[in-house]
Amino acid sequence: MTDVIRVLLIEDDEDDYFLTADYLSQCQEPRFDITWVTNSAEAVAAFRCKLFDICLLDYILGAENAIDVLNIIKSKGISIPVVILTGQSDAKVDEMVMRAGAADYLTKSEIETPRFMRTMRYAMVRREIENERIERHKVEQQNKAKDKFLAHLGHELRTPLTSILGYTELLLDDAGNERMQQELSIIHTNGKHLLSLLNDLLDMSRIMANKLELSPKDINLSGFMTDVHSLMNLAAKDKGLRLSINCQTLLPESIKADPTRLRQVLINLISNAVKFTDSGNIEVSLEVFASHSSGEERLKFSVKDSGIGMPPDKLDDIFHPFEQIEDVMRANHGGAGLGLAICRELVHKMGGDISVESTFGKGSIFSFYIDPGDISEQPRDELNLAAPSSRTPGAMNLHVSGRVLIVDDLRELRRLTGHMVSQCHAQVAYAENGVKALEAVLMAEQEGKPFHLVLMDIHMPVMNGIDSLKAMRKHNCKTAVVAITAASRKGLKQSLMDEGFDDILGKPIEKNALMHVLDKYLIRTIDPDLVDGSLPAGVNANPEASTSHNDEALTKVENTQTAALDDNDDVKRVLVIEDDHDAADLMQLLISHQGHQVAIANTGQQAISLVQQEQYDFILLDLTLPDYHGFELADALQQHISESTTIVVVSGREPDVSDLSRHNISHSLLKPVSKDDLSTLLS
Repeated sequence: MTDVIRVLLIEDDEDDYFLTADYLSQCQEPRFDITWVTNSAEAVAAFRCKLFDICLLDYILGAENAIDVLNIIKSKGISIPVVILTGQSDAKVDEMVMRAGAADYLTKSEIETPRFMRTMRYAMVRREIENERIERHKVEQQNKAKDKFLAHLGHELRTPLTSILGYTELLLDDAGNERMQQELSIIHTNGKHLLSLLNDLLDMSRIMANKLELSPKDINLSGFMTDVHSLMNLAAKDKGLRLSINCQTLLPESIKADPTRLRQVLINLISNAVKFTDSGNIEVSLEVFASHSSGEERLKFSVKDSGIGMPPDKLDDIFHPFEQIEDVMRANHGGAGLGLAICRELVHKMGGDISVESTFGKGSIFSFYIDPGDISEQPRDELNLAAPSSRTPGAMNLHVSGRVLIVDDLRELRRLTGHMVSQCHAQVAYAENGVKALEAVLMAEQEGKPFHLVLMDIHMPVMNGIDSLKAMRKHNCKTAVVAITAASRKGLKQSLMDEGFDDILGKPIEKNALMHVLDKYLIRTIDPDLVDGSLPAGVNANPEASTSHNDEALTKVENTQTAALDDNDDVKRVLVIEDDHDAADLMQLLISHQGHQVAIANTGQQAISLVQQEQYDFILLDLTLPDYHGFELADALQQHISESTTIVVVSGREPDVSDLSRHNISHSLLKPVSKDDLSTLLS
């Protein structure tokens, strides 16, 4: 409540005005600022000119009464507590004005009594409470709108990512593309990184909205840690690091936890350890300990590395959303700064906590514990990392037989999913919406060749996946139907299972998850002829997508590259200054294929060294470098280059024109830079 209360007094009797104003002016706490008007028109004009905290309204104002004025105030959209003052008490009038929206009803003789001041205070407190309720409602609506937007964004981004990652995997698996393995691997790696950032953003949004739910299951601890070791060992070996997993105490054979989220925390911590360690070891250790507060057993995980470590004054920040360690982590390693914040929230949801110890330049130890459920009766032993935890095979060695119907309104996703299923030797048919799917299923049933599995997208035109499933079940179709969805709202999986789906696959479809579904619902066999896998007549076995367009596109790229080398005689010398190695390699590829000579510098110091040795026609300068800010480097470079050299700023954000002018730079390119952008610039 404000120190000075702004009062609008609507009173047509001057004597009553002086009486009220005199009493209010004598109050020391709170103090009042009074504005006096005599009718509704003057009141509306006053509301337009000034903000008020409360309104005192005489019941009789000449030809008007308080109810008339209240209605006028409400019609103008003015929200303010109004206390009615009257010459004499009248229970009927009291009821009428309260129904009309008044905060209270007092006689003028009560102005100098404690009740008047209490009424003023209560009216304002009620208004503040109402304002807080309105603000909370606004925030809730904004959060709902944000959640809806993020869910839509996630869906819209996952759909193209499905094609990008899926078709890149197909090209990588094709022996005919051996010459382009490195370029395809870069596309795939960056696509997976983009998907990881998207998942982090959506996870953080669900956590902040308290919509992230856990699905605890019984986990065989040795098998689970074997999976984690298999997933991360290759990344560690690629950097020459040794990844070990050991136990400090005997461990229970099984625990109760969400395997997906526990794996997410461990992989995030181990990935960070690999990312920030250039040599040495990464050690993961597990132990059981008793909680000091409850005495109940907890399971502790620790990830120790011999990497760059962190300054002690930064350790409190790293678990906050969007935080990274400046200059040490961001410039060289990127990321959205969400991973550790998500880890902390997930660990909290699993009944534990997370902490870090670190010495700058020597390494870090991240430790967290979870509630493993009741493990008092569990047999204890050391970890056994030898045995695999599941029978889910890879795509190349899974051989199943059966008929699979793939339902998706997007042609390229039908084709991609169908290709992955076909790799496992199942017969594939396609439908573009729920109606076509229903027709195909019923036709197959009539011909005595029912489908063994239906993979059904949820969001489709004409008829969606849920309605199509309901129609199938009405016709007594017993075929297993698996929902495919990019959505990830709280409770979605259970609601889809309640609708009758047998299983759920997320978008983008992960190959291992799809293999697990095929292995679960189809018949594994060495000989595909053991089970009749032929499709019924009339069922669409074509995903309605050309099977040759990828090869044509690659041929077109090769021809364009050759023509550029043959026809362009005006060779330019170009220096690309970019700390991201993939981006630098791509820029070099695009420029060299246009017939120009390219040199790469990954740091500002390398760039200065190169321009001291050789002159360039163009310098493409990234603004974000680990050792220089781009504009500072531009000033340093200009001391060594000729006037004919053109410096071009390349940035993910539009650079300020005044900054460009101040540093004598006349050209800029906005990332992502296309081949046409470079062609126009260099010509």
